[in-house]
Amino acid sequence: MTQQSSPAGVMATTSGAVESSDGTPIEYLRVGSGPPVVVCHGSFAVAEDWLPFARELGATHTVWLYDRRGRGPGPRTEPAPAVDAEVDDLAAVVARAGTAAALLGHSFGGGCALAYAGRDGFPGPVVLYEPRHSITGPVSAGRIPEIRRLLATHGPEAAVRAILATVVGLPEEDIAAFAGSPLWGRMLQTVHAFPDELRLLDSLAWRPGDLAGARGPTWLLVGETSPVLPADREGALGGVLPGLRRVVLPGQGHFAYLSAPAALAQTVRECLAASDAPLPRAGS
Repeated sequence: MTQQSSPAGVMATTSGAVESSDGTPIEYLRVGSGPPVVVCHGSFAVAEDWLPFARELGATHTVWLYDRRGRGPGPRTEPAPAVDAEVDDLAAVVARAGTAAALLGHSFGGGCALAYAGRDGFPGPVVLYEPRHSITGPVSAGRIPEIRRLLATHGPEAAVRAILATVVGLPEEDIAAFAGSPLWGRMLQTVHAFPDELRLLDSLAWRPGDLAGARGPTWLLVGETSPVLPADREGALGGVLPGLRRVVLPGQGHFAYLSAPAALAQTVRECLAASDAPLPRAGS
């Protein structure tokens, strides 16, 4: 474990690694002090992208950010890992963070966090920020072979454009906006991992009772302006998690960890402080 130097006034960051069940090293960053919160980031992201959020939440919590396999400095995995390898990776980080940890999962990471909580009987709080799942149908819609082909023959940009159009369902003007944003470079850097993410997401087709192992309180965060995840807006997760608490992030979309890290941190902080209380003040 190493301590990274920080400019004056910036919260110190500690780095380290854990070994997953198949021997894959999983690199992490640790920020702040207080009760542990493990963040499982989404597609097209790495742990470093969540540092502004971690430094906000780190005033009251120890935030564990880890690079999901195939991202950041860790090795890519060949051949394709087992479908639940990402869940095993999260379990390894939670074990290092401690049994009192809470979970925060964003997008793909939300589905991964919930899969872990249900499989391993996680007793702590789980905050799901617009999680992906296949309750209403496979996320991939059979497009995994085509995405792999595009990556091999046309490269990352063609694959990202196809994913945004056919998997996420964005119109061309929204794809053009992504292409002109700071997110585009990260998308190109991490898209090679997306087909394996889809393999896991297609397996997350829970039915009532499947998530009985998730024993702690669970929140669903939804960005007020987010155009994605209509299934969650319609209550798909509520059908398999009857106690789910829904919280709206005012004025935010799918990427509040970048656009409003302080506001997202405060909402998460309120959720974690309200295990047996009414919904936090962020709105519902």
